[in-house]
Amino acid sequence: MDESLKELFYAHLAEMVFGAAQVNPSLKAFYRQNGSKKEVFKKLDFKGQISLQKRLDRLFPDEFRVQSGLVSFTEHSKHEKMVEKRASLRQQRLEAHILAAQKAAQIHFENHWSPTKRDPIKLRPLVRKSRGKNCPTCGVEMLPRNGMHGFTVEHIVPVRYGGKNTYDGEFPQCVGMCYLCNQTRNNIVLAIGREEIRGRTKITDRAIRFLITQIYGEHDQVDSQMAQMFCEQYQLVSSQEIAVEEYDLWGIGEWVEYQIPPEENTTSPSANIPKTEEDEIEPVYLDLDKEQAIACLKRDLKKEIEVSNKNGKPYSLNRLERLFLKHGSPEQFREKIGMPKEDIDVILFRLYPHQFILETKGTVRYIHALEHENRHFYDFSAEVVIPPLTKTPDEEETVDTDTVHVAPKPVPMPVLFVRDALASLHLSNERKEMPFERIKEILDGLRKEDGMDWDAYLDCFNIKLSGSLAEGINMLLAECGFKCLLKKDNQNLFFVFEPPHGFEEHQTA
Repeated sequence: MDESLKELFYAHLAEMVFGAAQVNPSLKAFYRQNGSKKEVFKKLDFKGQISLQKRLDRLFPDEFRVQSGLVSFTEHSKHEKMVEKRASLRQQRLEAHILAAQKAAQIHFENHWSPTKRDPIKLRPLVRKSRGKNCPTCGVEMLPRNGMHGFTVEHIVPVRYGGKNTYDGEFPQCVGMCYLCNQTRNNIVLAIGREEIRGRTKITDRAIRFLITQIYGEHDQVDSQMAQMFCEQYQLVSSQEIAVEEYDLWGIGEWVEYQIPPEENTTSPSANIPKTEEDEIEPVYLDLDKEQAIACLKRDLKKEIEVSNKNGKPYSLNRLERLFLKHGSPEQFREKIGMPKEDIDVILFRLYPHQFILETKGTVRYIHALEHENRHFYDFSAEVVIPPLTKTPDEEETVDTDTVHVAPKPVPMPVLFVRDALASLHLSNERKEMPFERIKEILDGLRKEDGMDWDAYLDCFNIKLSGSLAEGINMLLAECGFKCLLKKDNQNLFFVFEPPHGFEEHQTA
């Protein structure tokens, strides 16, 4: 028997299985490459006319099954056993990885270590190779610009609880993930993935297992309760089609920024509200305008959820209907805010995006208040920290301490890439000039990585090139926060940067 031909035949049959190829056309292709059908089976020690199934049974016992014009592996196939073995070994490695991550988070908590600092240098290659890929959680293509499915870096174990800036190995800690999935996973951890120990907050082992298995595990291994919460929130946010820029993640939007009416204090009118479920609630907020009513509802809801949780109980949705009675009735409150027919989860999301999340248990729904860190979840600089351009001493001295804090706007990724790339320049307050060709070379590398021509690349910064490329790059630098002038000396172009330009911070980081 020709053993080498037998090996080629096995490999060809395996490819037929993987490709779901029809038997006759695929085998004819094999015969054309290795001789006629008669010659092939003669080399494999077959004589006479017997069925293909019998030939395969004699050559490869319990390996292949021919049925309905297709070839498949049998349940006793060596290949299937190898697949099962590899899956079993991978599951063992995944379990070991989960236990190691849980132990690392516990050690981080017990030692009172500070949160891990996000490292832009380490994460930059991950960002480069992840753009344009599919989200590992929902499968949508991650877009390079701001949006519901814009690209973000997901620290699977949050840095707040000791998660590292690594993305190597079989189960990387950092992965590219779309904004919506990243945000939703954060919300689940904030809602039911933490525990209070001696006055400090710790991520639970259950939450760590969910965060890891949702990406690397099988579907039936993912925590069912957390998975259901994820799906409900994901579908809710997707259905509302609210632009990312409109999300009031900071709680300072025009509605919730309104002050609670001054005549309302701890003794009035809340002191007049009966404490028992049977008693009628006085409609104390009927005369408030829309914005003030929304502010009062948010405050009261957060307070009731806090009290309920301290008593060891989740806050059920039907109790929110009772809160509406302070505004007259659920129908009156809905009319006041202009949402007469919307469900409660839509109302909460529309009024207070990402400040509350609902959970369904059987036929009962519960509301969780989310305690966010003071940062915008889409702001890419929150995931990969790039120091902002510093202010001049004069600017810092003129800051009005009584000014209401305004949350920083999300920084587009192209801007962050430019600022990060230019950090390698050796500029100082004494040396302010840089040749145009040097700047162009750096930006050239960025645009080529994105597969863009100059017009498309400048369009990422909302720049329409009408003059020279040098003028376009000058406008690009201004969009990225640099103060510079384009000058010409004889035939040479160069940029003169006006401090502060932030380069010293990058060099010492």
